Order: sequence, then structure tokens, then C-alpha cells
Amino acid sequence: MATYLFAWNPKLWDWPELARDQRALARQGYLDIRWASGRVRAIEPGSRAFLMRLGVPPKGLFGDGVTMTAPKAGRHWRADKRAAGIPALYLRIRLNTLFETPLVTLDDLSEPPFDGYRWTVRQSGAYVPLAKADALERLWDERMAEHHAAPLRPKARR
Repeated sequence: MATYLFAWNPKLWDWPELARDQRALARQGYLDIRWASGRVRAIEPGSRAFLMRLGVPPKGLFGDGVTMTAPKAGRHWRADKRAAGIPALYLRIRLNTLFETPLVTLDDLSEPPFDGYRWTVRQSGAYVPLAKADALERLWDERMAEHHAAPLRPKARR
């Protein structure tokens, strides 16, 4: 199964529904979203997907899932490009997780065996080579286990 990175840059789009989407995912166990795939048309349904936060700290991987559809053309998500008649490609992703902050940081990805790959992608749909993807799956699984093992702290009383 191929693995791809899908970029989110809060400088370009602030994802106003992020908190609502996180609650929906927590409620139903997954979240189906429409996401741009950059210029990449050859992403097959069933491919592994990771969301990469870029642009502003904290940067890193903050969600994972599986592609559900192949990319299809639609109106561009950026108003300036849409006004110029430039289309964008979109696909559907079923997210399994969606965090507010990255579970795997860019610092984590600068160390072996992740070094040597440009994780700060310019657009969505970046293919992750198999050896890097396999290592990433192991790290993601470790971080997910740590996240679930972390005790929940009660909110401070006012």
C-alpha cells in the first residue's frame, strides 16, 4: 500500500471546523473529509494518508487515515486561484485520528531513518518511499500507544 502526505498550512487556511471535526471523529471513530491532493492524480483508494502541519509551529504529523477515492478536479480552495480559473484536485480521506498538535514532530523526522526525505512538502499528495513509510508506521504506532497510555489530567477547578 502506498503512503502519502497531505499538507495543512494554517497560514493559508485556518481550518475553522477543526475542533468540531475532532469531536465528530471522537464520537463516531472516524471522520470522512475532502482534501486537496496537489497535482497528484495517481493516488489510489486504500492508500495510507498522513496529515502534515506546516507553515507555523508546531509542525509535524497530526492525523492519519486512508484515501477513499481517487483525486477528481474541482474548484480551487484558494480564492485567488479559483478566481483565475485554476482547478484543484480533491479526494476523500477517512481519518482515524486527528490531533490538535503533532504526534510526530519535524524534529522526530530529521533523525534516522527518516532523514534524507523532504517532509516539509510544498503541497499535498507527496509520496513517501516504502522504507520511510514502514519506519513511519512503526513510529506512529509507538506514539499512538504512548498517547493512549498517558493519564488524562482533570481540568483545574476555578
